[in-house]
Amino acid sequence: MVCVPILNVSNSANTDDRLSLDVFKKLRYFDIVIKLDPSLEPDWDEDNVNHIAEHGLRPEQVEEVYYNEGPFPTLALKTKKRRGGVTEYRYRLWGIDASGMYIEAIIAPYPEYGLWRCVTAFPMSPSTQKTYLRRIKI
Repeated sequence: MVCVPILNVSNSANTDDRLSLDVFKKLRYFDIVIKLDPSLEPDWDEDNVNHIAEHGLRPEQVEEVYYNEGPFPTLALKTKKRRGGVTEYRYRLWGIDASGMYIEAIIAPYPEYGLWRCVTAFPMSPSTQKTYLRRIKI
C-alpha cells in the first residue's frame, strides 16, 4: 500500500477558492490516499447495477475509475463503516473514466473473496471536480 499525504486545505478569502462543505468533509478528515488492489474483481448484480444507473452510470465506467483507466489518476481514500458490531472498510474513489466523465464512487472491498463491490457511484459535483483536479495537480 502506498500512502500519500492528503490535500492541505486552507481558508481563503476568495470565494472561488473555497471548498464546499461536502468536499471539505470528504478530503479533510482522511489521513491517507491508498493504492487500490488491481487483483480484485468487481462484484455486480442487478441491485448495484440498477442503483448506479439511476445516477446515469454503467458498471464499465466505475471499473475504469477503479482500475485507473482514465486519463488522470484515481484518488482512493479508506473509510470505516460500522454496522452493528461489525466494522467494514469502504473506499471513496474520485476519478475519470475513459470518456472523460468525472466519477465519484463508494466501493466495499472484500479481499478475502478477491472481490470489490460498488455501493454507489455518481458524477462528481463541480466543486468536487475542482478539488480533485487541484489534488492531482492538473
